[in-house]
Amino acid sequence: MVCAGHDFAAPRRRDTKAWTVVAAVLSAGLRYEGREPCGCGKDPKFHPHTRAQLRARRITASRTGTPLADVLGRVDP
Repeated sequence: MVCAGHDFAAPRRRDTKAWTVVAAVLSAGLRYEGREPCGCGKDPKFHPHTRAQLRARRITASRTGTPLADVLGRVDP
């Protein structure tokens, strides 16, 4: 069990494609954080939602030599 963060919205139980994306984001060391518990209104960070977005970011990370965690947090790879 892993703490995914305050802003984590779990996909449906049988949506294995969405769970593979969640597993990749969490294994890269990222969390679904953004909104502070105090309510100061920080915007949530971007994380890929589909396997296509995940695949594009993995390709970008391998081509540029950038760590995967950095590329996963960007809006545009």
